[in-house]
Amino acid sequence: MDYPLPENEAERLAELHALEILGTAPSPELDGVCALARDMLDVPCAAIGLVDRESQWFKATSGVDWEGTSRTHSFSTWTILSSDILVVPDASRDPRFTNNIYVTGAPNIRFYIGAPLALRPGLNIGTLCLWSPEPRTPSLAEIERVGHLARIIVDQFRLHEATRRTKRDLDHRRVSQSLLEMQSRELWRRQSLLAQTERLARVGGWEFDVATERLNWSDGVYRIYGLTPGFAPDQERALSHFPPEARQQFVKKFNTALRHREAFEIELPFVDAQGNHRLVRKTCQVETDGDTVVRAFGILQDITEQKEAEQRMWHMANHDALTGLPNRGLMRERLEVALRRSRRSQRYVGVLLVDLDQFKDVNDSLGHDAGDALLVEAAQRLSGCIGDADMVARLGGDEFIVLLTRMDSPTDAAVAAQHILSALSLPFNYKRTALSCRGSIGIAVAPEHGTDATTLLKNADIALYRAKGGGRGIAVEYDTRMQQATEKRIQLYARVRLALRNGEFQPYYQPKVSLRTGTIVGYEALLRWRHPRRGLLGPQEFGQIFDDADLATIIGERLLEATTRDMANWIAQGCDFGHVAINVTSSEFARGELPERVLAALDRARLARERLTIEVTETVFLGRGTDVVRNSLQALNSAGVRIALDDFGTGYASLSHLKQFPVDRIKIDRSFVHDIEHDVDDAAIVRAVIHLGQSLGIETVAEGVETPAQAAYLRANGCDYAQGFLYSKALPASRIPALMRGWDPAEVIGDGLAIGVAN
Repeated sequence: MDYPLPENEAERLAELHALEILGTAPSPELDGVCALARDMLDVPCAAIGLVDRESQWFKATSGVDWEGTSRTHSFSTWTILSSDILVVPDASRDPRFTNNIYVTGAPNIRFYIGAPLALRPGLNIGTLCLWSPEPRTPSLAEIERVGHLARIIVDQFRLHEATRRTKRDLDHRRVSQSLLEMQSRELWRRQSLLAQTERLARVGGWEFDVATERLNWSDGVYRIYGLTPGFAPDQERALSHFPPEARQQFVKKFNTALRHREAFEIELPFVDAQGNHRLVRKTCQVETDGDTVVRAFGILQDITEQKEAEQRMWHMANHDALTGLPNRGLMRERLEVALRRSRRSQRYVGVLLVDLDQFKDVNDSLGHDAGDALLVEAAQRLSGCIGDADMVARLGGDEFIVLLTRMDSPTDAAVAAQHILSALSLPFNYKRTALSCRGSIGIAVAPEHGTDATTLLKNADIALYRAKGGGRGIAVEYDTRMQQATEKRIQLYARVRLALRNGEFQPYYQPKVSLRTGTIVGYEALLRWRHPRRGLLGPQEFGQIFDDADLATIIGERLLEATTRDMANWIAQGCDFGHVAINVTSSEFARGELPERVLAALDRARLARERLTIEVTETVFLGRGTDVVRNSLQALNSAGVRIALDDFGTGYASLSHLKQFPVDRIKIDRSFVHDIEHDVDDAAIVRAVIHLGQSLGIETVAEGVETPAQAAYLRANGCDYAQGFLYSKALPASRIPALMRGWDPAEVIGDGLAIGVAN
């Protein structure tokens, strides 16, 4: 269905069909109204349309030779949505009608005005509509005339309705005897309908005469009892189908009602004649004569299915559809109840927030079916780790919560967390593939870490953040220092967003020097924050902002934009700087459009592709979406952009990365270079990395070179390039041309010292 419907569509259609006018012969009076409307507004076409379920039928027309239209392309479809007159000055410019077949083709409607027709307010059965192939804006007087004509048409419809009703009344009078018979049949029909309603609703009526103690049942009550109608019931028989406790409860209520002349309603367990256990609702009203109760009456209803349906609906609303665990709402209710009880019992309540590690990797690599299987398995394992009084809930995604309601000691939560970690660490196979079910846990205990649900959940989340940041697969208990760190991190994020708006971040550039020739072959762009109060800040002051994917991506985009702009400026000044390397985070790869963004930035700055190097750490390879990272790097490398592997050998290295990913350069981490003169292990690692690069045809770059002896060692062992304070600190873009002009390669090779301008 591609057209709008009024909210009261069913009532509107009932009103239209009740008028019994659809398909009737043309009306000269209404045709005359259409002709008058054409003349009054000077338009070629007018019609009175009645809007049925799927079509519009013209009851009267002037200047129109069609019988109607489909509802899809009818302008009246929109007119009947409101009680106001619809005016369309130019249908070709109105988004509702731009593609309408009567606008794009004959009769090429441009101007349209339509007045809704309603016998009763809100039930628009049709319209008086006028149209023209020429755009125009009607005057207020013309709009009022259309409204007057619409009221005339409605009066004609009401006359038709009254005439039809009068004719029907006359027919009824002529068949008065038949009417009496019809009334008798209607009485029988209503009685049958009442009996059918009793059967469908599983309800029946009863009455009790207080003076004679006579009890009467309708057929519906007999059906609920499972008995055959016909015999006169008595109180003893009626009460015998209720269990003893329920029977006593009803008798007490009934006697109180008779004594105090009060109505009541009660739900009771019930056993029918076939031995089926049911649940019934019994109501009671009393009838009095003065101060005396003469009769009690009411209904008996079998509500078993109703209660079962309500229970199913409650379960659906309060439980996770995939795992069957309680959801966030039910967990919150149970937590608040547990906290109230703990205040009375002086016991502890523990909240364990559990996040599955690498869950997204499973979804990305094996599909959502595998992810769902992992969630179900985790739910079962968590449920197997708790007691009957505790609860496991799924909060959403790969996050669960374990609620421990009766702890004798606050340390019980940590013990339970370790038990859960052990259970999650067990192997789990899905379709012959081993999946990791491991998780990280944040712990908060009431009352130590909060006395209300909101505080406790927030602190457990803070502890979980620390657990995931601490290497995952561990449990961390909340302490107040975490809150302080969280608040500090939030403040830093807010200040960084302000700094981005103010343009306070900018790249500084540190040269890379050829250890063979002493020349500068390129630069690494290093992010600096020019803080208005604290001065120039390095990444050690704000590096944690890269944990935020959105901020990391925005900063990466700004760094790329600024770096390509600086390179273009250097070229314009005749400065041959070689290349510039920029660091790219996991967050920038996640969106999958990194190659397009990088290449577009180079094209805007009119830079050759080899002018840029992308540096990545091995944590990018180990993160989520490995295929996206590989495809992005291959696309960039194929386009001419070089790829460098940063911080090589710091603990995450895998030789397979050099085979799987397009790597042009390996950067030896400064931690190995620093003690290269004194630590034989560091020296051995550096030699091994250099030889590995030589074997694979990959260039090597040493970071953090600070002494001539370090440079000499690296040169002697075949390292290609070096960067560090020995040559220059990172400089702003404006100083790079001067550095290049004053650079003396011979001096660098001769004694390992850079010239004065470099420092």
